[in-house]
Amino acid sequence: MSDNATAQPPLPELTRILIGPPGKVLLPLVALLALIILNYWSLPGGGSLSLMVTGLMLGLATVVVWTARFVVGLLRSDGRSGLRRHWVRWACAPVMGVAVVGIVFADLPFTARFALSESSLEQVARTVASGDESTEYDDQWAGLYPLTSIERIEGGARFLVSDTGFLDHYGFAWSPGGEPSDESHTGYTHIRGPWYIWESRF
Repeated sequence: MSDNATAQPPLPELTRILIGPPGKVLLPLVALLALIILNYWSLPGGGSLSLMVTGLMLGLATVVVWTARFVVGLLRSDGRSGLRRHWVRWACAPVMGVAVVGIVFADLPFTARFALSESSLEQVARTVASGDESTEYDDQWAGLYPLTSIERIEGGARFLVSDTGFLDHYGFAWSPGGEPSDESHTGYTHIRGPWYIWESRF
């Protein structure tokens, strides 16, 4: 029997892509999605609506593409060998997904970002608290947070973090004397010590 009679027909390009292991596009996409999610949950009150929508769209696209490729590889005999041979690359996406869920559930993104920024935030807060109430402050970075609406309050200071929330906006209040006084359209949630999350409600 001739070689031509026994040779397998070449696989269509789409099939070759689908049964191949995740690589140059899918894994970086998963890593980008992980960074978006971790950044969102590292901000007080969560990030902006646009950030959340971007993350949801990337997450949905990633799940659909990974699942489709895995199912095609599982159903084809020439794909199952690739699943076994490249199991590490196939496992990367779900392992990263589980790790991100665990990190977010433990509130590590916010805890770590706040801890790394606390000394810089306190320096800004002390400067504002000791200044004149009518002084206006430019937007600035403190640690890993971009601050805006920086103002003095009774016994302390507060500032919003840029690109947080949708209608409501969030930031921090530094008040060594206890929770700041209640105001309309304002809420405070204690973090630790003199620090509170400031919610500026719509």
